[in-house]
Amino acid sequence: MPTTTSPPRFGIMTAPQQVGYHDVLRVWREADTIPEIEHAWLFDHLMPIAGDLDGPVHEGWTLPAALAARTRRLRLGVLVTSNRFRPPAGPTLRVAAEHADLWNIPGGDIDDVVSRSALLDRYCAEIGRDPASVTRSIHLPVSYDRPGPVRDAIGEAIDAGFRHIVLGLPAPYPAGVARWIADELILRTVERKAP
Repeated sequence: MPTTTSPPRFGIMTAPQQVGYHDVLRVWREADTIPEIEHAWLFDHLMPIAGDLDGPVHEGWTLPAALAARTRRLRLGVLVTSNRFRPPAGPTLRVAAEHADLWNIPGGDIDDVVSRSALLDRYCAEIGRDPASVTRSIHLPVSYDRPGPVRDAIGEAIDAGFRHIVLGLPAPYPAGVARWIADELILRTVERKAP
């Protein structure tokens, strides 16, 4: 994985399932006022992937447009989009090596994440692309009750060279959740990592 000394950039992901539009909007508008949170993400599923399968789910390509109209500063994106119902081509590491500017890796075992990133580096090298030109992004789930392990996971990701970190927020979203994310997770981790 390419090494970099740039500071990490943080964002949030609000799964558009089992929540109402106004709940997601509230969190994104709050995040829009907090400089430590630079980007916000959704995913693209046509039915809930957790909880009540008959529960609410918002479509992943129209919801960002609605949220973009109500935010000013956040960079927005869809973390996962399905090639099964959004043809023509499925994303692969080779396609990412050729075309992607940002490549997101689901969090988990950091050694596995690093090895997948190394594979992307190899594919970039094979086609003559500088691996450093692809920003590596990692998605880490948040626990409101156990912030310590989340801070540890953020620290591991930073130590592994990740500079684009997406923090996945579980619903329901508590009042002031974006400020809590900035204060308890981002700032405390960055302060701990400072020399």
